Amino acid sequence: MIATHTSEPVVVWLDEAGAPTRLVFRNLGYRVIDTPTRLPHDAWLSCGSDHSGALPDRSPLGWRVTGRSSHDEILVFDLRLQPTGWIVENVFA
Repeated sequence: MIATHTSEPVVVWLDEAGAPTRLVFRNLGYRVIDTPTRLPHDAWLSCGSDHSGALPDRSPLGWRVTGRSSHDEILVFDLRLQPTGWIVENVFA
């Protein structure tokens, strides 16, 4: 599996419980095909993320999801919510 660290913006749709259901990354849509996993606050510490302006601990800081594109490309995404919107922190292919 190849991992790519990034901070690219992503558009994320959430269900009623706040979990991701689909996303658009690099102009390509992905449907979430697994049960999203909440990423704990300390998961971002290992990525060297800047926590200035971070969300309160009661908010989910991130999710790991597996997405499938309409071209059947499957990627695993680490998504993080920042004050300016969602970003992709890591992509696994």
